[in-house]
Amino acid sequence: MKQKGSITVFAALSIMLVAQLLFTFLEAARNIEFYRVLQMNTDSALESMFADYVFPLWDDYRILGAAAADSSGQLSFNNREAMLRGISNSSLGGKSGTLGLTGSSLLTADTVDIVFEEYLLLTDQGGRVFQAAVTSYMKHNLVYETAKTIYSSYEAVRDMRDSYGDQSSSITDALAAIESAKESEDSAPSLSRKGTARGGGLQEPDSETEDNLLTSVVETQKTGILALVLPEKDSVSGARIDLDQTVSHRALCEGTASETVSGGWYDQVLLNQYLVTYLSDYTDGAENRGLNYELEYLIGGKAEDKANLRIVTAEILALREALNLAALAASPGKQAEALSMAMVLAGATANPVIVEAVKYGILAAWAYAESVLDLRTLLQGGKIAVCKSDYDWTSNLSAVPSLLSGWSQAKSSERGITYRDYLRLLLFFHSCDRLAMRAMDVQEAAVRLKPGYENFRMDCLVCGTKVSATYEYVPIFFGFVTLPGVGHDRIRIRNSAEYTYLL
Repeated sequence: MKQKGSITVFAALSIMLVAQLLFTFLEAARNIEFYRVLQMNTDSALESMFADYVFPLWDDYRILGAAAADSSGQLSFNNREAMLRGISNSSLGGKSGTLGLTGSSLLTADTVDIVFEEYLLLTDQGGRVFQAAVTSYMKHNLVYETAKTIYSSYEAVRDMRDSYGDQSSSITDALAAIESAKESEDSAPSLSRKGTARGGGLQEPDSETEDNLLTSVVETQKTGILALVLPEKDSVSGARIDLDQTVSHRALCEGTASETVSGGWYDQVLLNQYLVTYLSDYTDGAENRGLNYELEYLIGGKAEDKANLRIVTAEILALREALNLAALAASPGKQAEALSMAMVLAGATANPVIVEAVKYGILAAWAYAESVLDLRTLLQGGKIAVCKSDYDWTSNLSAVPSLLSGWSQAKSSERGITYRDYLRLLLFFHSCDRLAMRAMDVQEAAVRLKPGYENFRMDCLVCGTKVSATYEYVPIFFGFVTLPGVGHDRIRIRNSAEYTYLL
């Protein structure tokens, strides 16, 4: 006779409790793994989004930014949030996923929502975020020690410019002193002003040629700068942009991140180095950009290439005047030449005050003439030394009028620097914030010329963000045992992730 198996109610309940305990442990372990996997998923999805940057901006300017805009170019995160949900569900095998784990996978979940809590736009903080993006890239290309040397050279040039700059009044003062000397001679007894007959070996000084030096410079300064330094055969770009629609002029979208970005001298050097490396100028012959003279726009800020080139050439001319005047001050030979001519122009009065004023006017005129020749050479691709020696000097004092009226150029120097390098010096004299905003003006204009980027906006580029993600999954092991009070609802997990290009 077979015996039937039996189990007591107490034993059955005990087995159920033990099973429930085991399944609870399994579900708890699964939940812990979900936390890890879902955090990895959020990080991965966010990194995937930032891998979708604006390629023309990176290819031409080495700036990274993920566009967050609708079809009209306005700031919107709808597309980006949908993109993140799609990437996430594909990875987790959720309801909308097509490539994820399905069927018997123990880690299948649905992405309920992904929201951008904070975000930093490239145009935020008046250009400081853009500067941070530039320095993040340039720190890998310019070491600290080299940057410090460059900064020291900038300061040396600035000091010379401040010491010798704007000597235009010296020429007019010299002309006034000459007139004063002539009036003094006219009021003096004729015997004191008359020279001895030629047969006696003396002549009355003829100051007409020397006087022409100062007046010719004054007349030349009235000439348009581009006509003075560019040959007629050289054509100037006619490109222009609408200033009212540029980054630096229009109302911009603003990010919500509270992160502040600050810069120092090192960042200033890196920014300047970046600008002269990746932006175009007159000597490049660049085309098919919003403005072809991008570096000149950073300094001039005008809508047309020609207007910006006019401003830049005038600034380089003024800088060269100061540097050339410093070179004259350091040359005893040229000082003696100027003094000799000043004594002739001062006439028989030999008033020390008049002679000194005329001398400084002659030096200023000479420095101006040499600077015009320098600028002509630079615009033709030559090099001009920052601090000239007598060997580097080109112009002859007596030949200044003919040099200015013709098409003479300064001799190029192997130890000199190019037109682009002088632009680098000018950039150092301008605010980094202004340079950053204007750099974004020309970059935006250039990217908009690319097919598919007609509505591109720099203030819709995300360079850093924090997102929060909500996931939902069904508990598996709770379903094997049913106990009163134990529900089988879907479980939600919320986490966050951050990413930034600003390393």
